[in-house]
Amino acid sequence: MQDRQNDETADAKKAVFRQLVSLYARADVDGLKALVAPDYVGHTAAGERDWAEFRQSILNFHQLFDYAPDSFIVEDQFVDGDKVATRMTAHVRNRETGTPLTMIGINLAVIRGGKIHEEWNTWEVAAPAEPDGADQTDHGSLSQRGATAQS
Repeated sequence: MQDRQNDETADAKKAVFRQLVSLYARADVDGLKALVAPDYVGHTAAGERDWAEFRQSILNFHQLFDYAPDSFIVEDQFVDGDKVATRMTAHVRNRETGTPLTMIGINLAVIRGGKIHEEWNTWEVAAPAEPDGADQTDHGSLSQRGATAQS
């Protein structure tokens, strides 16, 4: 009984998500089984996915990008009940070109009993730093689109 209560603390829920991103960075999809509930549902821009589709998406991303064990940096985490909100940064390298990429992500996960039952996430490629005085162009960042310079 005590272990179940410990699983429900804010720190324990944050730790579950941090463990998930650590295993994700290593493509340890078998290790993720201990953290993902059988009834898992992920909500992404591409639509809903179950555990098998989540597992496959990890393997797909590892075919596109090289990850280091410390690729994910958790910047902020907040817990409210069974929901854990995480803002993070990922540093990866494009496998084909070798180009380093920085992505910023937001994840909202429902964590109960030490397992992720549901999550919503979004990722965006951060614009590369421009040299001083360089023209700032849209590098695919939605937050830059539509922004206007103030005169």
